[in-house]
Amino acid sequence: MAGSESSPGSHHLDSEEIRLLRIEALLAITASMLVFLGIFGLFRRRCGNRTLASVAFCAYNLSPAIIAYTLGLIQSAPFSSLYFPVWAAYLVVVLGSADSYTAHSFEDIEQWKSFNLYSAAKCLMTSWMIASYTTHPMSILGAVFLFVILFAKVDGRARALMLASNSVMEKKYKLIADYMSTEHQPGDSSHTDPATMRGYKYLVRLDEEEQVPSLCSSSICWQKKARWREGEAPDYRQEIVGLDKVITVEKVWNYQGRLLKGDRNGRLKDLCLSFSLFKFICMRLAGYSLPQEAHKKLCDLIEHMLSEENGHERVFKVIEVELAFLFDLLYTKYPVNLNPYRSFCRLLLLAIVVVAPLIAKFSGKGDSCDWLILSDVGPYVSCNGLANFVTIFLMMSILVIEFVHFCIMIFSEWAKVTYICKYVQNDWGLKNRCCGKLVEIMCRVWLLKPWGRQLRQYSLLRAYSYSPWKCINNRFTTAYFDQEGDGQKQIPPTNLSKQVKKAIARSLRKYLEKKQVSLRRKDLSDEFSWACNLETTTHVIMVWHIATTFCEHEVPCTQLLPEQRDNFDIATKLSQYLAYLVVYTPRLLPGHPCRTKYIFGRVVSEARETLKGSFVSMEERIQELKKGINNGQCPETIVGQGTWLGMQLVLGMQLVNRVEDKGRIWKVLADFWADMILYVAPSNNTAAHAKYLTTGGEFVTHIWVLVSHVGITRDPNDDE
Repeated sequence: MAGSESSPGSHHLDSEEIRLLRIEALLAITASMLVFLGIFGLFRRRCGNRTLASVAFCAYNLSPAIIAYTLGLIQSAPFSSLYFPVWAAYLVVVLGSADSYTAHSFEDIEQWKSFNLYSAAKCLMTSWMIASYTTHPMSILGAVFLFVILFAKVDGRARALMLASNSVMEKKYKLIADYMSTEHQPGDSSHTDPATMRGYKYLVRLDEEEQVPSLCSSSICWQKKARWREGEAPDYRQEIVGLDKVITVEKVWNYQGRLLKGDRNGRLKDLCLSFSLFKFICMRLAGYSLPQEAHKKLCDLIEHMLSEENGHERVFKVIEVELAFLFDLLYTKYPVNLNPYRSFCRLLLLAIVVVAPLIAKFSGKGDSCDWLILSDVGPYVSCNGLANFVTIFLMMSILVIEFVHFCIMIFSEWAKVTYICKYVQNDWGLKNRCCGKLVEIMCRVWLLKPWGRQLRQYSLLRAYSYSPWKCINNRFTTAYFDQEGDGQKQIPPTNLSKQVKKAIARSLRKYLEKKQVSLRRKDLSDEFSWACNLETTTHVIMVWHIATTFCEHEVPCTQLLPEQRDNFDIATKLSQYLAYLVVYTPRLLPGHPCRTKYIFGRVVSEARETLKGSFVSMEERIQELKKGINNGQCPETIVGQGTWLGMQLVLGMQLVNRVEDKGRIWKVLADFWADMILYVAPSNNTAAHAKYLTTGGEFVTHIWVLVSHVGITRDPNDDE
């Protein structure tokens, strides 16, 4: 019947509407990904949630493909719209919009050349599309504005990735390494004072020198005349020129302006100290090291800080800000965005992102609702408002992210260091009171803490029976997902307590007072040296971890006096944290990570063999472990040795009257674990520490920075 038949034109129109719906849906998905990455990126260095990290991984890696596919749909559409150039420009802006998320992992940084090529291709494609789809002068003007800004956004991300790349860091931090080698000569220590920072000419900022990475190569393009004198024979080391005009730690400490005099807790001064010490971490990452005299000088400073009341809190706060700077350098655009020209572009984008869609919407002649026009002669399609909604949603997503990131940037640690250095250099406190007052206000605002301050935990005797879900962990999914092994089940993380930091600081001071800079595993416990002198560090950690769990049941916290419970807290938290490192981050420990994983797998098998059957309660498991020790000899297995050590701690020491109360057991364990985390911290695998910053960071990385500054290493005879 004629009335029931559809005309070919209506079928054609329906197919175009379906295509447009697909474009709009993909635009909404892209905007959602941008918001998620932008917001999650702000908390990434504080968040260790693996589920959120997995979602971010998918969003980060899928968004370029979705953007490319959407641009392809727009390009091949047989109809045109005033929204198309705006949408296309917004899509490319998205590629560079997440300031807090320039790279997902450490490995992504070295792909900066691929990213630059990919971004250039997208920009060229978008340029062609804008030229093809825009006909009205006002809509062309709006699209061109967006296009100019998108180049600035993509260029910012490209330069941020390049700045964090190994090749550029090697060139940049060679200058710092040369400076430190000339500023720390033998005999200089007599002219230093850690209390007043006299003699500590650590670089904070070279104000008149700006290093801008070239997008064409890994070389450095100098915008202004460098303050470095080129190296001459025989050592060819570069030297700084005009040190009196360079901002150093000593200069910040001695400045008498209102900003720093009003800094009663020294937080702003310590911020500058963190920024100067952060350069030493970057030197390590680039393959350079401090000379021995520099380590001694820095060791004196840290030893002085630890000797103060609550000095351990101050030291760890300085270190966590150092690592915050390192995270921002590697994984965000904050170092690049401090350029005043980029700040201006950001403000311009905030205005254009609102104005451009309005221009595109209301610049058309005739009915403004005729938003879909077929490329050939055909009927107009009436407006349904969905295109308006998608455009507004995409606009608002970029607007929100840009506004939030702008606020974060102007109150960030990077910005505060810049403000303080400008304040000190230009003497704003006296010469320009308006600028000085503004800086004082902005430096008093602290938005986000540097990291989560948590210790992830693992307990072998609780998780040994756990088996991962085979639907995800099998031979078919191994190429797509990280596989869990038997017994790999975390327990909830715990907050990093003041007692733990104090115990580690006390242990470090013990080594510094003895001038011992090479740690030996056999020295970790005098009374139980046999349990410290095992085959590998993994053996030692797991044996003492099992023993600590054994003591946790046999001598629980409820049986201790209030003043003895701090040691219980220290021992149990560090025991479960070191065990977590064995299971989940073996690259941060001594020895080959594959060997560490294999040993752990064998320990899980031993636990399952020893604890056959169903032992629901921990008491049942402990009693079963005791049954395995019936011949009076120390077993060879790690599970057996851990049980043997636990029984020695609980019973043996009391039998020979070495302890007078149960609290002594936890004192021994607390001291051991504080020494152990110092022992495992020295590492040359700087890339591994940088890698784990993206998942919330690890506390052992903070200890690694601490022992690196003071020059503590492991005994070469303990190499595994």
